[in-house]
Amino acid sequence: MRIGSELVIISDVHSNIFALEAVLSKIGRDSKIIHAGDVVGYYTFPNEVISTFRKREIISIRGNHDLALISGDYSNFNEYAVRALHWTYRNINRESYIYIASLKETARVNIFGKRIAIYHGSPWDLNYYLMEDEVTPGIIPEGVDILVLGHTHIPYVKKFGNKMVINPGSVGQPRDGDPRASFAVLTSDMDVKIERVEYDISLMENSVREEGLPEFLWKRLYSGI
Repeated sequence: MRIGSELVIISDVHSNIFALEAVLSKIGRDSKIIHAGDVVGYYTFPNEVISTFRKREIISIRGNHDLALISGDYSNFNEYAVRALHWTYRNINRESYIYIASLKETARVNIFGKRIAIYHGSPWDLNYYLMEDEVTPGIIPEGVDILVLGHTHIPYVKKFGNKMVINPGSVGQPRDGDPRASFAVLTSDMDVKIERVEYDISLMENSVREEGLPEFLWKRLYSGI
């Protein structure tokens, strides 16, 4: 199935170019794409991912890994994430670094006549894991029709009348037990679906091994947790 001119919502690509390319191969070239943060971190193709973001004119905000890269503050990260961020800092090129530094922590867009707000963790905290069972109408900012979130790596859609909250899950590192790259597709009639696409995880495994990063990072891709 090739998706046409709908809005494609992605998040948490985490430098996984193979997963990103799989998603892009499934959607139409005219599809508008928004990304809810964490362009980099964990995996080994930050420059390629950022180049693709630029070429496809993907609207992105800053995630906690993106912020850590430019701030140098890794205090809230586990050892695997820290090692990956150190690797990213050493290997990211200047143009890509400037791109990450330019990202804002939130964005608002108008699509299909709807006002969409994009945050990474939650509207009040970049690092907050807002899980589905915590989502209520009250978290949707005033004047917003659709709230887009990321960070959890677990997809969900919650509807409240004519408003909704969408978390597309993670392209680069799903954590809901399904290793396929996850994303959401929103149509002009406000129908939204979580989509999944397979990709060759062994390609990322090989790269992580070659770069000497923790085996935990590639192993979790096969289990999707």
